[in-house]
Amino acid sequence: MDTQTTVVLAHAQTMVREGLRGILERTGGIRVVGEAGSGEKAVRLAREKGPAIVLVDAAIRETSVIRVIHALAMQRPTTRVVVLTTPRDEESLERIIEAGAMESIGTHRTGERLAMVVEMVAAGRTCFPPRASRLVQRRAPNNGTGLEERLAKLNEKERGVLELTARGFTAREIGIRIHLATKSVDNYRSAIRKKLGITTRAEFVSVALETGLLDTGLSPSSSGYHC
Repeated sequence: MDTQTTVVLAHAQTMVREGLRGILERTGGIRVVGEAGSGEKAVRLAREKGPAIVLVDAAIRETSVIRVIHALAMQRPTTRVVVLTTPRDEESLERIIEAGAMESIGTHRTGERLAMVVEMVAAGRTCFPPRASRLVQRRAPNNGTGLEERLAKLNEKERGVLELTARGFTAREIGIRIHLATKSVDNYRSAIRKKLGITTRAEFVSVALETGLLDTGLSPSSSGYHC
C-alpha cells in the first residue's frame, strides 16, 4: 500500500516545477504524480491522478487561482489545495481562504517548511501564516467582541462542525467524520452562522483561530503558522 502523499504541481515555469518536485520528493514521504503549466491542466490532472494535494501558484496562468480552487472543490472535493504566494499576493489571501484553500505559503519559506505544510494538509490539518490569520481576523464581524460568550452558545456538535468547516472540509466529509447526514451538517452550519453572526468560510476560520480550535500543537512563535 502506497503511504506517500501524492501531489500535482501547478506553476507556469518548468524550472520552478522541477525545483519544487525535487524539494518535495527528497523527503521520501511525498510523490509528485503530475505537473501543470496552467490552472486548467492542473484541474484535469487532479481528475485523472486523484492526488491528495494540488500545489498551485497564486499567479497561475490562463485562469485565476480562485477558479482553480472552485473547480477542484466541485470535481475533486477530497483533494486539498495549497497555494504558493508572494508578498504582492497578500490582498488576495482572504479570497484564497474563502475559496477553500487549506493553506497559503510564501515562496520565501524554506523547502523543509513547504514539505511539512504539504504533509500536514494531507493529514487534514489547516495552517495559515500569521499575516493571513491577521487579515482574516481584522475583517471578521465585531472583530472578536463577545466571541467567548457567543461560542458558549454552541453545543459539542456545532463546535465540531465549526472547526471542520474552518479546515476546509465539505459538508459530506464532515458528516463522515462525525457521523452525521450531510443535511444535518448543513443545519448545524446554519445554526452556527445565526449564533455567531458569521457567514463566510473566512469568518469560520477567524473564529476557529481566535478560540484555539485550529491550534493543534504548533505555536505561532515556534512555527510561524497557526495550525
